[in-house]
Amino acid sequence: MPLDNKIVTIGIDMGGTKIAVAPFVNRQLLAEEMLKEPTPQTGSEGILATITKMVKSIQAKHDVKAIGMSTAGMVNDRGEMVGGCGNIRGWKDTQVKKELEKLTGIPVVVENDANCAAFAEYMVGSAEKYNPILLVIVGTGIGGGLVWDNRIWRGAHFGGGEIGHIKLSANKHRRCTCGDWDCWEAYASGTGLQNTAKLYFTDPDFDNYKLMEAYKAGNQIASDVINRWHEYLAQGMSSVINSLDPEAVVVSGGMAKFINYPELNKKVRAKVVDGLKDHIKIIEGTLGNDSGMIGAACLANLMHTGQLAQSISTGHDTPAAV
Repeated sequence: MPLDNKIVTIGIDMGGTKIAVAPFVNRQLLAEEMLKEPTPQTGSEGILATITKMVKSIQAKHDVKAIGMSTAGMVNDRGEMVGGCGNIRGWKDTQVKKELEKLTGIPVVVENDANCAAFAEYMVGSAEKYNPILLVIVGTGIGGGLVWDNRIWRGAHFGGGEIGHIKLSANKHRRCTCGDWDCWEAYASGTGLQNTAKLYFTDPDFDNYKLMEAYKAGNQIASDVINRWHEYLAQGMSSVINSLDPEAVVVSGGMAKFINYPELNKKVRAKVVDGLKDHIKIIEGTLGNDSGMIGAACLANLMHTGQLAQSISTGHDTPAAV
């Protein structure tokens, strides 16, 4: 599905602490024109007003055709937030698409941040050659997104890709942020790694940065912790690969750079079913923290060219609202 490389769209990264907005043209963000603002803590009205101000600043320089927003939380076909939205205060149930189009006068598409990141790597990142692909975001938590045949899988109720909450155990060893026990996220995320390290080190201020420093210095205990983390990563990845059989798994997020990919591929290969052992391909994403913005901007590009309904799928195969 080709992008129109001549038009300008805007990508928005909507987070709990900051909002980033940048123009996107010819398959790349114009990073030098990226704007960042703290996320207002006064609710959706303040958030939308801030975004509108940022968008209009970019409009003053470019003929912007469409806007794409990447946001935490579940998003329905009408561009509305569904249920809770993590740490974005007052964002729940906001009619984002409708309100932002009213404020800016520009067509808007809104999508979950992990789905946007997956779509970005699929369209212009490390997964361009693969289909289907699964994105695994390893950061404070674990998220995911699945793209196949130029389409995002959103699920029947817009919760597709919540792979961080598959279970690694039924023994109630470690509580997850979702409230349940022993989710993959509780062990293999950055938070999970830090909690594992605290079982080995007595320093109450020991964090992942100190762990990595100790690991690089050859500390055997740190090496044991990192190896155990890779086992947790492999345990979850083998489960989702057995279930979904993607051609490639792309890893992004703040912890992606700390992963030993040859070792992780080896561990996963040993855990999947026999028919998949020769087809394991786990690679690092190339778009970094900008992947959500880029994916949103790509969706906006496709919306302008009339291709958006082909790129988003729910369990009922309902096209996204344009």
